[in-house]
Amino acid sequence: MIGLYCRWNDGAIDPGAVRRFTGSLGAGLNRPVGHQVDGGVLFATLCTTPVEARSWHVARTPAGERVLFTGYFDHQEALACELGRPVGDAAALYAAGYARWGDAVDLRMLGQFATIIVAPGEGWVRCARSPIFAPPLHVWRDSDRVVVASVARVLFATGEAAAEVDEQKIADSLYLNYAEGSRGWYKGVTRIATGSHTVITRDGLSARPYYDVAAVPRIRLRHDDDYVAAANTLLAEGTRSALAAFRKPAVSLSGGLDSQAVAACAMEARGAGQPLLGLTGVPEPEWRDDDNERSFGDERRHVAALAEMYPDLTTETVDAAGLSFDHLLPAMFLMAGGPPRNTMNLHWIHALRARAKARDCDVLLLGQMGNHGISFSGAGALPSWLARGHWVRLLREVRAAQGDRSFARTFVSQALMPLLPDPLFRQVMRLPPRARSGQMADWCPLQEAYADAMHVEERARDLGHDASFRALRSTRAYRRAAFGNAMREGGDIRQALDLLHGIPTRDPTAYRPLIEFCLGLPDEQFLRDGTSRWLARRMLQGRVPEMVVTETRRGRQAADWPLRLARQRQALIIELDLLADDPAMAARLDLPRLKKALEEWPQDSAGQRSSNMAIQLAIPRAIATARFIRFVEGTNRS
Repeated sequence: MIGLYCRWNDGAIDPGAVRRFTGSLGAGLNRPVGHQVDGGVLFATLCTTPVEARSWHVARTPAGERVLFTGYFDHQEALACELGRPVGDAAALYAAGYARWGDAVDLRMLGQFATIIVAPGEGWVRCARSPIFAPPLHVWRDSDRVVVASVARVLFATGEAAAEVDEQKIADSLYLNYAEGSRGWYKGVTRIATGSHTVITRDGLSARPYYDVAAVPRIRLRHDDDYVAAANTLLAEGTRSALAAFRKPAVSLSGGLDSQAVAACAMEARGAGQPLLGLTGVPEPEWRDDDNERSFGDERRHVAALAEMYPDLTTETVDAAGLSFDHLLPAMFLMAGGPPRNTMNLHWIHALRARAKARDCDVLLLGQMGNHGISFSGAGALPSWLARGHWVRLLREVRAAQGDRSFARTFVSQALMPLLPDPLFRQVMRLPPRARSGQMADWCPLQEAYADAMHVEERARDLGHDASFRALRSTRAYRRAAFGNAMREGGDIRQALDLLHGIPTRDPTAYRPLIEFCLGLPDEQFLRDGTSRWLARRMLQGRVPEMVVTETRRGRQAADWPLRLARQRQALIIELDLLADDPAMAARLDLPRLKKALEEWPQDSAGQRSSNMAIQLAIPRAIATARFIRFVEGTNRS
């Protein structure tokens, strides 16, 4: 983590402000902060040891610009060799790269990182985040000063700016609209967007994107097998880079293609006799198996099958018994600066990371980006083929997809409907016009009058977020929507989890050359003869269990959520009643609807609470958001 406090007039910084600023940067962490004051500029960074903190100095370019860096580089040794710098000082490497390549440095250097550059006496600050995924940076400024930090709370540490929630961000987030990448959770605070450069001066802030996933060039190879070979090579590169600086890795391991691909590649990269710990989140013992033809909730059989193939893979299950969505929630507010998006998954994520740390692992490998890369399903391919007139391919895939339905019905629903203009689509589906949307969806906890006042539907439409989640018209549209919405919150959440549990994460499926390669592939490499995720299934043939390669069901995360929330049912009803006493909360949230859903939540024949979208999604999201607002305001009562 990094932080900058800069006075435009080069005036001296009060020592008390320095203590508050650096103290906030390290708050909640058992790690020291190194800092340096240079004229009217305070530089700070999180360090590993007190010795490192005492000796720390901000990196410099040959021209004298000061450079702060957080994150990591892929292939750091090769980069250091190219730039003639020693390995180990990422900030110095970035400074050398900036001196050689200028703004192009952020494309030339692979990795996930965020940087701040200051030119003392020249009156500007440059902030940048790497493409696709990066650690966060937040900015507050006025005509006298600018403050930039990895965590938003640091911006308010000197007392010169007050922390006040951004009401529009609250409303948008409860409508699942995160598409405005520069909007943070606090009024007056800007978040630097991924893949962008932002220059800040006394007069204002100018942001310019330098990267666009939609502009990735198309890739065409001679044979189908060539795509598989190239993807495997890139995944191996990304895995080796992810492992390079660590001695004892663990992997978050499920029954899906992506995490199993990462585990297999990690074991291949490390070689025989090198152990790997696989950690798998599973339901609590009391959970009743309710698998069906589309999904399954317990992934341990798939994981056990992988362990049989690799003697060096040791697996452990993590059931996070007794925990729920609000486990460590205040700590997440402190570290992330906002309410987490998918709160109902937090319990097992926390428990799994805590287990990795307890086992003395020094890195946790993930496979979270695979769905947008190697294991992309091919969603959107059929309407894309129709729009481009690829009739042979289209008709072949419609036949493969129709199952028990008629060809015509399959063609209309999967190929034609996504291409219809929205008014015609809504007319065909007998949906109300957007201007008369009616009651908010079950998954959304917003009070309808508040949603109207905050223009959430209009903003979502203008920002390209479709809250009806209708099928999109092309494969690129699907992935552009993913990169342009929920993933914008990922940097803050990933950083918070890494810091809170004291273990870094690396995701080989997020290796940028691999992601860009997959984005450029023809659709038929992902969907062929009715088989989705065709690229990943071929890549992993013989390397992961056949039951994983051929699995078409979806693994359900937190499948036991009804058990967990049922234990909290009465406490949540009481909390909703308390929120109803707060006029501002009652105006934001449809508390009577949420309370009614809890009170009428039925039990099934096995005595477990049945699935309900309002219970699973709307209530945890509403409670987490309300607690975050009160956390910021200092009024939490729960």
